[in-house]
Amino acid sequence: MIFRIIIMFSILISFLMTQQESGQEYRRTAIHNGNLVKTVFGNWGVVGQPAYAGPRGAWINDNNGYIGDVSLLVGAEVTSSNQDGDPVTFHSVVVCPVSRPILGSMEQSASGTPWGFEPVAGYMNESQEFIAMSTNPSSWPPSWPDKSSDWNGEWNGFFGQDVQNIQQESFYVMNDNNDEEFNFSQNNQWGVEFKPDINNPMLNGLGLEVKVRGMQWGQFLAQDCIFWLYEITNKSSTDYNKVVFGELVGTYVGATGTDDSAMEYSDDWSFFDVNENITYTGDFDNDCSANPNWVGDVGMVGYAFLESPGNPYDGIDNDGDASIYGAAPTFEESDFDEVIFDSASSIVTIDSDYNRTTSVISENSGEIITITSQGQQIEIVLGETTFSEGNLIDIDGQLIINTNAYDGIDNDLDGLIDENYYLHYRQRKEDQDGNVLFDVINPRSYIDYVSGFGIDNSMIDEKRNDGIDNDGDWDSNFDDLGLDGVANTSDYGESNGLPDPGEPNFDETDPDESDQIGLSSFDYFVPANNFPHSDDEAIWDRLAPGFFDVPSSISNGIPTSGEDGDFIFSTGYFPLKSGETERFSIALVYGEDQGDLLTNKQTVQSIYDQDYRFPPPPSKPSLSAIAGDEKVVLYWDRIAEEEQDPVLKEYDFQGYKIYRATDPNFNDVRNITNAHGIIEGYTPLAQFDLKDDIDGYFYPSEQLFESSQGYTFFLGDSTGLVHQYIDTDVQNGRTYYYAVVAYDNGDPESMFPSENSKLISILSSGDILLDQNTAYATPSSGSAGYISNEISSIEHYGPGTGSILFNVFDETAIKGNEYELTFFDTSSDLIDNDLDSVIDELDDEYIPMTSFYSVLNLNEVAENISVTDTFYYSLANKNISNSDFILEDLSGVQLEPSSYELDDVNGRVRLVDEENILTNLVARYLYYPIFKSPYIHGSPWILESDDSEVFDGVNIIFENDWNIDFMDSNSYWKSSNDENYTFSLGLQDADWLNPTLVARGMPNDYVIAFEDNIGTSSSLNLSLFPEAVSTDNFTNFKIYDLTNNRDVPYLFVDNDQDGLIDGSDIIYFYEKDINDQYHYSWNVSFFDLDTQSPVQYNYGNGDSLFISVTKPFSQRDTIFFETSLPFIDSDLASNQLNEVKVVPNPYIAATKFETPLSPGITSGRGDRKIEFQNLPSDAIIKIFTSRGQHIKTLYHNGDIHSGTVLWNLKTKENLDIAYGVYFYIIYNNAAKYI
Repeated sequence: MIFRIIIMFSILISFLMTQQESGQEYRRTAIHNGNLVKTVFGNWGVVGQPAYAGPRGAWINDNNGYIGDVSLLVGAEVTSSNQDGDPVTFHSVVVCPVSRPILGSMEQSASGTPWGFEPVAGYMNESQEFIAMSTNPSSWPPSWPDKSSDWNGEWNGFFGQDVQNIQQESFYVMNDNNDEEFNFSQNNQWGVEFKPDINNPMLNGLGLEVKVRGMQWGQFLAQDCIFWLYEITNKSSTDYNKVVFGELVGTYVGATGTDDSAMEYSDDWSFFDVNENITYTGDFDNDCSANPNWVGDVGMVGYAFLESPGNPYDGIDNDGDASIYGAAPTFEESDFDEVIFDSASSIVTIDSDYNRTTSVISENSGEIITITSQGQQIEIVLGETTFSEGNLIDIDGQLIINTNAYDGIDNDLDGLIDENYYLHYRQRKEDQDGNVLFDVINPRSYIDYVSGFGIDNSMIDEKRNDGIDNDGDWDSNFDDLGLDGVANTSDYGESNGLPDPGEPNFDETDPDESDQIGLSSFDYFVPANNFPHSDDEAIWDRLAPGFFDVPSSISNGIPTSGEDGDFIFSTGYFPLKSGETERFSIALVYGEDQGDLLTNKQTVQSIYDQDYRFPPPPSKPSLSAIAGDEKVVLYWDRIAEEEQDPVLKEYDFQGYKIYRATDPNFNDVRNITNAHGIIEGYTPLAQFDLKDDIDGYFYPSEQLFESSQGYTFFLGDSTGLVHQYIDTDVQNGRTYYYAVVAYDNGDPESMFPSENSKLISILSSGDILLDQNTAYATPSSGSAGYISNEISSIEHYGPGTGSILFNVFDETAIKGNEYELTFFDTSSDLIDNDLDSVIDELDDEYIPMTSFYSVLNLNEVAENISVTDTFYYSLANKNISNSDFILEDLSGVQLEPSSYELDDVNGRVRLVDEENILTNLVARYLYYPIFKSPYIHGSPWILESDDSEVFDGVNIIFENDWNIDFMDSNSYWKSSNDENYTFSLGLQDADWLNPTLVARGMPNDYVIAFEDNIGTSSSLNLSLFPEAVSTDNFTNFKIYDLTNNRDVPYLFVDNDQDGLIDGSDIIYFYEKDINDQYHYSWNVSFFDLDTQSPVQYNYGNGDSLFISVTKPFSQRDTIFFETSLPFIDSDLASNQLNEVKVVPNPYIAATKFETPLSPGITSGRGDRKIEFQNLPSDAIIKIFTSRGQHIKTLYHNGDIHSGTVLWNLKTKENLDIAYGVYFYIIYNNAAKYI
C-alpha cells in the first residue's frame, strides 16, 4: 500500500529557525575504527586528514594507509547581475579546505581565509576535540540544533536515536557560508554580488548545508568497508537548475602519518569498473617496504559509488526501478528522432515548479507561434522548425550526444527534461579516446505527458521528501516507530498507523525513494597536483557529465606502470530547488587483491540495497576491567540478552566472546582464515553461550557459504552464560586490551551470526578511546600494606531459610555504604511469572516464590542540579526511591512535591511550573543500584541465572531454597509425654473432588497447639469442601501459621471421632493467602509405631507440635549489609618494603612491556619504562648514579590499589639516562629501605 500524508512542518520549524555559526574554530577530528578500516577524518569534509591525527584510510593495521585525501565537491550554475546590471552566468564549485598538492593557489580570500565548506557549530561537544560519534557519548552536544529537547542526551543517527543498528556512526554538519567568492564583487572575476537568499542577507556561498555520516559494521562480511553519506540541502531561496556533486580522491597506497619521505605514492595505479560503479587503486609492485612502518602485505582500496542524487522532475525513471511498480512506456530508438510541430500537434510546457501543461496547437501550418516553457520563450514555425534532445549528432565523423542533453531544459517540448540516447535507451560509456567501456540496450521508463501513460507510476520521479511511501515497503507492524525511529518511546507518530518522517523505509531513511541518476563522469589526472583548487570554472568542466578518462598507464584494464595520479568522479546534472535535499554516498572498500575487492563490493552493495539495514548484532554489553596482581577481573551487564534485533524483530542473542590482545586492533588474535587463506576472524580468549540446542559450528546454506568463501562461525558449547571472568594468564606491567562481544545465532538461509565490534582508538597523543564493550588494563601488584575487608554486618529479618554470600569483584568500586536487600515474590510482584495469562494470587502464583530482588543504597546522595525551563534534568543515578526523594533550594527549603515531576526509573526530574523556575537546586535521595533484578541463582523464571549483577564492586551469591520441603531438624514435639506420636508432613491431592484439588505446599512454619478440653476449634465440613464451612466436630487443638501470624483452618480425619489425635489420624491444612483466599496445602499424618498395642497419647495445655519447612526469599524478607573500604596498614607496609622489586632488572635496550608508537607517529622509539613494584601508596623513590648523583625523584600517586610506579628512564632534566648501574632509596613515612 502507498500512503500519502501531509507533513506538519509546524512541529519542527521552531528547531530550524536559528542559523548556526560555522567556521574554522569549530573544526574537529575523529577516527573511524568500527571494523578493519581505520581512518582519521575532519568535519570540514575530508577523509584521511589531518595526516598527523591518525590512520589515513588504513586497513587492518593502523600504519597501513591507503588514501591521501577524499573530499566533497558541489557545483552549481548561477545567473546573477554584475555591477553594471548585466546578467552573468557563472559556476561556483564549493570545495573542502583539504591539504593536498594543487595547481595554483588554494581556494581562499586575499587575506588567506579558506573558501569552502566549514563545520557548523552545535553538532559536537564543543568543550572537547572530537567529532560526534555514536560510540563516544562524551562527544555528543548537550542538545542537537536540528532536534527537539526530547533528543537531548540521545544519539542523532541515520536511524534516529538508535545506536544499535549501525555499529559505529559519525555525524557532523558543514556549510558553505564562509565561501564568499561570489558574494562580493571584489572577490571574483565577474564582478557579481550574488546573495543566495533574498530574505537573509547574512547567508553566503550558495546557501548549502551538508550533513555527513560515516557508518561501519563489524560483521566479518562487512568488516572491510566504511560508508560515507552526504545530505546536501539548499538552505537559500534560490532554485539551482544545474547542480553536480563529486568527490576528489587523492590516492596514496603506503601512507603513514605526515612522513612522505618514502614517496610510496609514486607507484600507485587506478582504474574503474563501469559495471560495478567502483573505482579502485593499488600499488603497482605490491610492495610498500620503502615505508618502514608498513606491516604485512599490500591490498587494494576501492571507492564504490552507491547513492547519487535523484532527479524527481525530469519525468524519466533514471534508476530503472519503475517497471515492477506499475505500467509506463519505455524509450525506443525513434523517440530520439527530430520532431516537427504542426497544426493539431500536442506540446508540453513546464512552469517554474515543474508542473506540466499539455496543449494542442490550433494555428495553421506555416504560422509562427511563441510558447513559454521553463521561463524561456520559444518561437516555432509550424511545419518547419525541428526539435531534438539527447540524440546522436555527427561531429567530424564522430557520433556524440547532443549537448542539450545536459542543459536542464526540455528542448523538444515533450515534458521530458534531458532525455539522453546513451543513458535512457542505450547505456553506453566511452573513454576520452572514444573507446567503448560499456554498451547495452536497456531502455528506461518515462511518463508520456500527452497520453498520461505512466503518470501514476510512483517510482518514476520518486522523491525522499514528498510524504509518500513510493515503493510501498513501509510496514506498520515493524516501522511505525515515530520521529525518533526507536520503538516504545511514545514520541510523535509512533503507532499511528501512518508513515512519518524519521521512520524506517520511508522518505529520508529509504534510499530506494530517490530517482538516482548514477555515476556520470570520471576524471583521472597526472601528476597529483594537477587540480585547480581555486578555479571554479575549470573544476566545473571536469565535473561535466559524460566524460570517462582512462589513465594512460592502463592497457586493456591492466596496469602497465605506477604513477602519482589522483581522480575526480561526479554525478549530475540535476536541479536543487530551494529547501530541497539531495543525497550522495560512497563506500571505501578494501580487499587483498582485485578479486577480493570486488567480492567485498558485493557486500557493500547488499548493505545499501537493504537501506543500510544490515542485521546488527545484539546490543553491546558495558564492560569493566580491573587490574590486579597478576590478574585482570572483567565483568559486564546483560543488556545484550534483553533487547531484540531491530531488523529481524526477534530475540536472537546467543552468547558472549571475550577477546584479549596486546595490540589495540586485536591483530595478534586475528588468525582464522577462509578457504582461500584470507584471514577473516579472531580467536577468543573464552566463549560462553546459552544452554540450549544451538551449539557447534554454524552451517549456512550453500549460497551463504559461497559468499563467505568457506568461512564459518562457532556458536559455542552450550556452556551457560557468565557475566564475570578472571584472566590470570597475564604479566604484571604489560598492558592488555579486552573486548566482550555479544553475538547472535544467525539464519542458515540468509545471514551469518554477527557479533559486536571491538573499538579501541589510540590517538597520536597516546590517549586511548574506548567503546562501552572494550577496556584495557595493566596488571600490577597491590600497594604494600593493602588490606581488603569482607562484607560486614549482615542482618536478616524475615522467614526465608536460604543464605547469601558476597563476592568482591572490583575493590576499586567499593563505596563503604550500607544497603538494604529486599525481594519480590510471585504472590505480589504484578508479573505473570508462569506465563498463563493470570497474575499473582489469582492462580498458582499465590505461593510466594522469589521472583526479583532489589538493593537500596541507604547512604543519602546530595546532588547539586541545574534545572532549565521545564526540561528534564538527568540525575547521576537511576531507579530513585520515590519516597526518599527531596528537592530543595540552596538555602535548604524543601519544594512541594506538586511543584516537580520525578521520573524515578530513568533518574530524571523537572519542574512543572513554567512561571516559577528555580535554576540551582539540591536533590537528596536514595537510589537502587540494583532494581527488580531477576538474576538469582537457580531461578525458574529465567533461562540463565548462574550469576547475579555486580553493583558497587560486589555481587550477591544467592543460596535460595527454591523447593519448599519439610525441615525435619527444625520440627519437634514440645509436650509433657515421655514419648510422642511419629508424624510426617506431606502433600495429598483431594482426588475425591471433581475436579481434583491439587495440594501445594506453602512456605510457612506452623504450630499445632493443644488444650485439655475439646472445643478449642473444629474441623471443616468434608461434605461441603472446598467450601470453608465449619462443623460441630470439635477438637482439642488448633493450628497456627507462625510465619504470617494467623489461624489455619483444617480438615481433621478423626478415625475414632473423639476429637483427639491418635496414631492413625490425618490433618489437612486449608490455609489463607495474603488476600484471604483459601488454598489446600499440607497434611500431617500421625503414626503409632507399636501397631500391636496402640498407645493413646494425651495432649493438653502446654503441648505443641512445631513444624518447619524451607522458605524461599519473599517480600517478607529484608537483609541489611555493609561494605568496608580497603585500607593501608602502615605497619604492614613498612614490613613489606623488602618485597619491592624493579622490573625488568637488568633493562637491556627495550622490553616487551613498552607501548609501541601511536598510529601516525613515524619517528622515535616510543617511551621506555621500568617498574617499581610492591610499593606503599605513599612511597617516594629517589634514584642515584653509582657516584651518588641524584637524577630523578618519583612519587606514588596515592592509589592504594596499585603498588607500581613507572620510570621512563629519563633524568629530572628530561634527558635519556646513560647505561650503567643505578641505586634507589624508597621512603615510606619514617621507614626507609635501601
